[in-house]
Amino acid sequence: MKNKYGLFVGGAVYLLLIYLISIVERGSAGANIKSLSDALWYAIVTLTTVGYGDFYPVTPAGKLIGLFIILGSLGLIGYFIGELTRRINLYMEKKKNGFFGTDFEDHYIIIGWNEFGRQVADQIFPAGHKVAFITNSKNNLALINDLYGSKNAFAMFADYHNKQALDKVNIHRCKAVFVNFKDDTQTLVFVLNLKRLYPDINIIVNCSTPDLKETLINTGVKHVISHSEVASKMVASYLFEPHVAEYTDDLITTSIDPDDQDIQQFKVTRDNPYLGMTYFDAFVKMKKELNGILIGLVSGDEVLKNPADNHVIAEGDYLIVISCGDNKHQIETVFGVREGA
Repeated sequence: MKNKYGLFVGGAVYLLLIYLISIVERGSAGANIKSLSDALWYAIVTLTTVGYGDFYPVTPAGKLIGLFIILGSLGLIGYFIGELTRRINLYMEKKKNGFFGTDFEDHYIIIGWNEFGRQVADQIFPAGHKVAFITNSKNNLALINDLYGSKNAFAMFADYHNKQALDKVNIHRCKAVFVNFKDDTQTLVFVLNLKRLYPDINIIVNCSTPDLKETLINTGVKHVISHSEVASKMVASYLFEPHVAEYTDDLITTSIDPDDQDIQQFKVTRDNPYLGMTYFDAFVKMKKELNGILIGLVSGDEVLKNPADNHVIAEGDYLIVISCGDNKHQIETVFGVREGA
């Protein structure tokens, strides 16, 4: 407000000087500034530093006023250059912080950043999916941009309870939201508010306390991951069946190299060639033609780990498949969809 007031006063004084120099100069012999329009042109030429020399003051008083006009012109130029620079820097800062949002659709959102969040993102990007991050730390924002500065990544610096930030990452059109806070109480409060704002959103939660798992599920969270629970299962598996554990670890890791094994899920659309087939026939056909192993189905919200041989594959089901990196793209081409929910 003060800047605007100062600019108004400065502009008024500058116009007054132009008027005064036209009055002082017009009555002098040999003067070339003889009207207000001449004085205005003199001021414009001075302001733009063009300096044609066609108009200039000849009287002592006119020269003194002209000096103030020159100084005023330098001040105005400095102000406008500074204001332009400030606005450009402000725009770049807003863009860097993600304040203009993203148009991502069918993407994943990770709220909260730490090493575990990084590991999750590292598994998503190789599959070709887009990820939007929200963090309340500018240091983490810079790190995310350095790590995933690509067309498939978007990062925003914002307060976690800012609804506008959630709208700017296009939460209405995302596939799932991963809430990744260290504090379980913060997670619970955030999830309750998130479900109130977006009741149909698919939420996955990182939970440090296994006892809170049931509570979080009751809030409407679809999947709750507990570090200690997952780690204990893997450690136990490595203890008494290490080769199975190695195989399992490989399967749940996104395939990057052609020989990497991976478990994927593919939605069955009306164009899927396996639509209407029995599970057993689909199993044989997939192994022969695509070198993929059909290990289960998802029908509705139910995961069928070992479906009956005569179970018929329906539209909207998901096929759970083991494949390697070099034939995953072939499966996606045949199915007409990419892997994922």
